Amino acid sequence: MNNMNNVRLKSTLPIFALILLFGLVSCQVEEKPLQEEAAYVAEDVVSDFALEDADDLTSLALLADAAPGGGRMADGPRNITINDPRCQCENLNVTIELASNSTPAHPVGTIVIDFGSGCTDLIGNVRKGKIIINFSGRRFMPGSSVVTTFNGYSFNDIGISGVRTLTTLNESTETSPKFKIELEDGQAEWPDGTVATREHCLVRQWIRAANPVNDQLVVTQCSGVTNAASGTNRRGRAYTMKIIQPLIYKRGCPVAVSGTKEFTDVTSGKVITVDYGDGSCDRTVTISVNGQTRSFEINRRG
Repeated sequence: MNNMNNVRLKSTLPIFALILLFGLVSCQVEEKPLQEEAAYVAEDVVSDFALEDADDLTSLALLADAAPGGGRMADGPRNITINDPRCQCENLNVTIELASNSTPAHPVGTIVIDFGSGCTDLIGNVRKGKIIINFSGRRFMPGSSVVTTFNGYSFNDIGISGVRTLTTLNESTETSPKFKIELEDGQAEWPDGTVATREHCLVRQWIRAANPVNDQLVVTQCSGVTNAASGTNRRGRAYTMKIIQPLIYKRGCPVAVSGTKEFTDVTSGKVITVDYGDGSCDRTVTISVNGQTRSFEINRRG
């Protein structure tokens, strides 16, 4: 009897193995739709947030001292304090130095935000290296400009480089500054050595609240341009990007909280729509390609 049972058991094992194998393959197939597109979008969301975060820190740095607004004109570099949770590290050093041609009517100078070997914020993001801010003109006043560059700067170990020029637009005010942002030679490098490149032209409005925690940043693309951005992803594939609905960023939130943008793969013509959601402060985005939709969470490193 035992031998017969063994024979029956052995004869059924291949069938069970096939069923198990088929089940595993089926599950894998179900998990794969839009997997490549999701990875592509995730890396862009992370690098995009790192750049917007740097711009926000730049704006706060300009507010941290009276000189960029036409106030104190002291000789030599001095330390200043940025009142923001992202800048509460013992090893953080922020300095300002005015140029020799700086005047109260037209301040000119440099601010350096030095995160040193690492500064971890309240939600776990780690910033390293330097953000270098060169300003010309009274802060947030029409016609003033700010050029931001990076020296060894990284956001969660993703190296960020490029030249970002913020030009204050005519409708700007101190309570609601509005900038045109042009990025040249933008690059994000991951720890594995892969690189994404980017150039863009955006309009960014800083809507200031009574409590800075409630501030919002509204990002659209420049007027008259076909695409907000272009570049290559980590796989070397060229893309263009349009902003369909304004992207809204809130302080303390890991990615944009709402808005829609659209990527086009230059080679294949495939279009990926990215929806950041309904305003909730989370890491979830939804992508759509050719009628297929997938929602997923963005991790800090894309």
